[in-house]
Amino acid sequence: MTGYHMSIGYTATRCDSDAMWDILKREARRVADSPDAIAAEVRRLGGPEVCEDGCCKLATYVEIYLKPFDNPCHPVKIVDRHDERQIMQLASTDAGFKYHVRRAYVRLLIEAMHRHAIEISLSVA
Repeated sequence: MTGYHMSIGYTATRCDSDAMWDILKREARRVADSPDAIAAEVRRLGGPEVCEDGCCKLATYVEIYLKPFDNPCHPVKIVDRHDERQIMQLASTDAGFKYHVRRAYVRLLIEAMHRHAIEISLSVA
C-alpha cells in the first residue's frame, strides 16, 4: 500500500525491540487522539484550512484520526506480524489538503518517538 511506513530504526545498544514497538504503537495512538495538535502542525507549515474545492475543513478532517485504527476509514494502519512491524500512514489520491494532514501526523509521531530516544525508520512508498 502506498504511504508512509514507520518502524523502529537504528537502536544501538537498546535491544528490547518489543518494548520499543509497544511505545511506537502507544505514541501512534496518542498522536491520533490529538486532532488539535495535528491541525496546529498543519498550520505551522502553512497548510490550508479548507480543501481545494472548499468542501472539507481541516478541523473536521483531523477528527478522522480519533477513530479506532481498525476502522476502515482510518488513514493509519498498524501492521504487527512476526516478520513485519510498522505503522502505516496511508496516502490518498488527494495530492493537496490530505497530504498536509498526513505529513503533520508523521512529523508528530517521529517527534514523539525522539522524546523516548527511539529512532524511527521512515520510508515513503
